[in-house]
Amino acid sequence: MVFIHADKPPGHLIAALGLPKRSRILAVAALAGQDTWLVAADLGFGVLGEDRHEFHPWDLIERAKLKREGGVLSLTYADGRLTEDFTIQPRDKRFASIVNERIKASVVEVEHVSVPGGLVAVALRRRPSDQSLYLQELPDPGVDLAECGPLVQAVRNELGEAAGLPSSAW
Repeated sequence: MVFIHADKPPGHLIAALGLPKRSRILAVAALAGQDTWLVAADLGFGVLGEDRHEFHPWDLIERAKLKREGGVLSLTYADGRLTEDFTIQPRDKRFASIVNERIKASVVEVEHVSVPGGLVAVALRRRPSDQSLYLQELPDPGVDLAECGPLVQAVRNELGEAAGLPSSAW
């Protein structure tokens, strides 16, 4: 018997993401050799399978990169988790562009601070759910934020003040 892979995830899997009715699905990509899909919605990124239902708002993803050789989409999460790799079908390469666009759209402004051990990106980010602004630090691996606190805080203050955020937010 031959199984045909659907172009879209089944409705019950999309419903498992719990997206609001007003949310739109922008693109989907099938993972190579699996019954798992990646979903790019206006509010975030989802991974859907019979045993996996994850959703990540765009502002909680630091970066995405498509390795053209092999079709591997790598996501780095802003919460410090390791990069996660997904091998997508060749026909789904446009999906990676949409993911990159949505991540970039969540970044309003970014300043890089040189600190011992690397860089810390201080980003002014926009939440996709309510469009509110907040500040986020994205340190290079191995950077101790406790050691470079005053430098990073100075940049947070500048960005927060320029954005009109209340001082309690920085």
